Amino acid sequence: MIHFFSKYLKSLVLFLICLFVFTSCKTSNTINISPEAEKYLKDALTLLKKNSVHRHKINWNNFEDEVFRVAQNSQTIKDTYPAINHAIAQLKDNHSYFVQAIQEEENSEEKPLPTLEDEKTPSDIGYIRIPFCIGNEHQREQYIKSVTDKIYQQNNPQIKGWIIDLRDNFGGNMWAMMAAAGSFLDIGTQGYFLDADNKVAEWRFEKGKAYLDTIMLAESKYYSNSLFGKNRIAVLINNKTASSGEAMAVLFKGYDNVKIFGTSTFGISTGCESFTLSDGSRINLATSIFVDRKRRRYGKAIAPDFPRSESETLPTAINWIYN
Repeated sequence: MIHFFSKYLKSLVLFLICLFVFTSCKTSNTINISPEAEKYLKDALTLLKKNSVHRHKINWNNFEDEVFRVAQNSQTIKDTYPAINHAIAQLKDNHSYFVQAIQEEENSEEKPLPTLEDEKTPSDIGYIRIPFCIGNEHQREQYIKSVTDKIYQQNNPQIKGWIIDLRDNFGGNMWAMMAAAGSFLDIGTQGYFLDADNKVAEWRFEKGKAYLDTIMLAESKYYSNSLFGKNRIAVLINNKTASSGEAMAVLFKGYDNVKIFGTSTFGISTGCESFTLSDGSRINLATSIFVDRKRRRYGKAIAPDFPRSESETLPTAINWIYN
């Protein structure tokens, strides 16, 4: 009887210890977090878990424990913002970011955008800079017209090839960029977004119109495909070519008459989607990687075909066109 009681007592003690450890693990990370803050944080984590391009590479139990540790003592939604930023950093895609609904005054001022100058090339080599594209619908239309006008102004029977300059193109609206460059593109598939479950969304170009699958997202009213396949095209990139700028590099990677010159791109060749949280804050989340029309996958920095320093990039591209 004593032996039985001793075994029973040991089992009970062991059970209570395990119960204590289990409940401690489950509750320690939510100590001093208000219900409002906890719900907000859980909603954000659910969004990341469901949509991140890296969702199958993450141990979500450990991930969530770490984020709630950072969020301890949060009483308001605003208190959870550092934990949200920490969670996004831990995704390690280098592209996702958090836009707070409640901005600090010193961070609310808009910074002026850089001005990019065109390069000079020989008269028988066309030069087109495709810069970043940010703005409303009217500004996007002006962007498309500006790039297209420069193409038509330079096009003549003496042209031996084209330089398309993507250097310092840090992103923006890739569909306007595609429409603007449409004179050099074939009809049909230009590339893809590929998500973590291997589902694809197609980049298409049809007679001046840029599509995501069947949804038209930009249109050039000045389109002509007279330049497709006619000349060699040298595309210039550098480590400030990023996001949608990298999408354009991937697009041109799929063409046989194109070579890429310069230095490797920034390394965020991933597609982002914007998700709005309950307080109006937004998470711009990397949900896919870029794939070119030949089905080659990216997701990281895009390497040039001809690695060159900044000063050597344009001269090397010109020589390649001539030779």
